[in-house]
Amino acid sequence: MGKGKVRTLLMSCVMMLLCAAMIVGGTFALWSDSAKVENHLTAGTLKVKLERISLTKTYLDNDTGYLVTTVPDTSIVDFTDTNTANANVFGIDNEEKVVPCSKYEATLRLTNNGDVAFSYDVIIQLTSASNALAEQLKIYVDGEDKGTLDEYVADGKAIIATQTMAKNDAAKEFTVKVEFINDDSVNNDAQSKEVKFDLLVNAVQKTTAN
Repeated sequence: MGKGKVRTLLMSCVMMLLCAAMIVGGTFALWSDSAKVENHLTAGTLKVKLERISLTKTYLDNDTGYLVTTVPDTSIVDFTDTNTANANVFGIDNEEKVVPCSKYEATLRLTNNGDVAFSYDVIIQLTSASNALAEQLKIYVDGEDKGTLDEYVADGKAIIATQTMAKNDAAKEFTVKVEFINDDSVNNDAQSKEVKFDLLVNAVQKTTAN
């Protein structure tokens, strides 16, 4: 076979290979594909609503100096509202003084206004130094004697055992009462004393029903 024929044959083979490569490349591009999934995640909220639904007071009337007892005040006060968050749960103003036999009884309602179940503790915490007045203020929860205020030191003390609220649970109510004991042997020691304490609700997400 002559050199010219060999050269022609080789060129033909090269052209065939180039055409085949172009065909394969074109076919691959036509069969390409893609898929897209848009994802989004929204975090749930843990939101506790605390309201006072009843208040009864036996307090010292500033005008007469006598103890008087109010009828239950059933107006609702929402302590999670920014306008009332710092209100006194027992409705005590700065001019009001406590004396032996003073009593303050508040019924509170706790509601799950969020998306998740939670467990909670209700805590009373003495935020001022303990003194003779704190030693004479008795704490009751739902009628159960929980000791005197001086026992509720700065690190806090749960006054209701841990409770659980699922998202759809009905609101739970509890009554907290503070009473100035009547004891002639110690009452005079509390004169002119002052104490400060907080009532706290600590809630933590609960992930299982058990």
